[in-house]
Amino acid sequence: MPQRQLHLGYMHWLNGTHWGGWRHSDAPTAQAFELEYATRALRIVEDAKFDFLFLGDTLPGDIVGEQWVTTHNTGRLEPFTLASQLALKSSKIGLVVTAHPTFYEPYILARLTASLDHLSGGRLAWNVVLGASDLAARNFSLPDLGGAHRYERADEFIHVVRRLWDSIENGAYLQDKKTGRYIDETKVHRLDWQGRHFQVAGTLPLERPPQGHVPLLYAGASELSRELTAKYADVNFTGPATPEDSIAFNTDVRRRAERLRGRVDPIFFLPGITPLVADTRAQAVELYEELNDLLPFDDDLVDGDQDESYWSGPDWARIRDSRFPLPKGVRSVRSLSERVGVDLRPLGIDGTVKPDTADRFNDYGRTLLTALARRTGRTVDQGAVRVKDVLGASIAGNFPLVIGTAEHVADTLIDWFDRGAAEGFNVSVPYLWEPLERFANEVVPILQERGVYRADYTTDTFRGHFGLDTPPNSFATNDPEERSA
Repeated sequence: MPQRQLHLGYMHWLNGTHWGGWRHSDAPTAQAFELEYATRALRIVEDAKFDFLFLGDTLPGDIVGEQWVTTHNTGRLEPFTLASQLALKSSKIGLVVTAHPTFYEPYILARLTASLDHLSGGRLAWNVVLGASDLAARNFSLPDLGGAHRYERADEFIHVVRRLWDSIENGAYLQDKKTGRYIDETKVHRLDWQGRHFQVAGTLPLERPPQGHVPLLYAGASELSRELTAKYADVNFTGPATPEDSIAFNTDVRRRAERLRGRVDPIFFLPGITPLVADTRAQAVELYEELNDLLPFDDDLVDGDQDESYWSGPDWARIRDSRFPLPKGVRSVRSLSERVGVDLRPLGIDGTVKPDTADRFNDYGRTLLTALARRTGRTVDQGAVRVKDVLGASIAGNFPLVIGTAEHVADTLIDWFDRGAAEGFNVSVPYLWEPLERFANEVVPILQERGVYRADYTTDTFRGHFGLDTPPNSFATNDPEERSA
């Protein structure tokens, strides 16, 4: 058996994942609409033999509001268009495009993905997303995203797309000049699909994609997301905080997959991870804290910018209970206090959190302290945790962020890999370009030296990179499971 190899994808965020990263003095003023910007990232990660470059896509409903959070949402090229250009600039690396079933019809999506898989030589993958804002849905004449209903629609959507990919078998295009037969009609199939959400008569006007079925990626950890991953996904990426969380999630999804598919298929779990590399651990921590200082805070950093009635109202209740990172407008010691269950305002922003104060933190507050210790080494018992450190952690979220030397980052990735917590990682960086270059030029060589990561490409398709078999054509095999809704 060949040695198990770690897989790496790069999630291309225009300004990086840290919400203050774009303001760093070394960060470029991102040219979102220039091909060379994305091409530069492509060159870096293909030179480092990454499995894929990932083009995420969230359709924002409020571009002005997004500037204070994920700034990449305020300026995005359409992913299929960009991927078609990047396919021409590369030869081996996989290309992942993001598309939301709620905003497409199966026939259109099947044709787009099949076409790009042909044009890229079998390097395409489709990231299925079901999350966005209801405000964004109104750009598509929809009142909202549809709640749990959208998962049911997506289930049928994916099934129909896969049938459309199969609708013309390999070898159907005879182009026989002697007989005049252009197509072997026995290899051309109509769906005549009559489902709850879709009625699709068709046949795609092109041969089956080179990969048979374009591989599917999916993220999300909810009950419905786990079911969708288990039924369809080849690659899953989420953001578990610890290897133990990741192992539990992976085990659960694999059990579901065996139940839903009736067989054991490989599913690759690539948790999202953000490395921050420096020459020393102390320098890496210093850079992380520098980035946190660049976050947009409330004008009144202690008491916040909201009036007193806001804190007992429904808007704050939704934010408080969501446990998502604190948004602009509620980034203060007051909002942090409300979330962790202890009033920290008397300490001020630079005050030190004492052990007796930390003992009164609720579960969420303790989670922040754990994340802070993992990222920076700062602990309450050392007297090294300031209120500003906890506030920064509450805004940056609990996304796995590995801070340290290249050796430390590599050790962390290998530990997750060796423990079965991950088959690899979907890598993002807090800002561009230095953090990406340092990961590619310093961390990747260590992974290669340790024998867990390829020194060169051995295949030139997405499926090939992961060792995924080409699925049989459901029409050719007459598989009753594939024919059923």
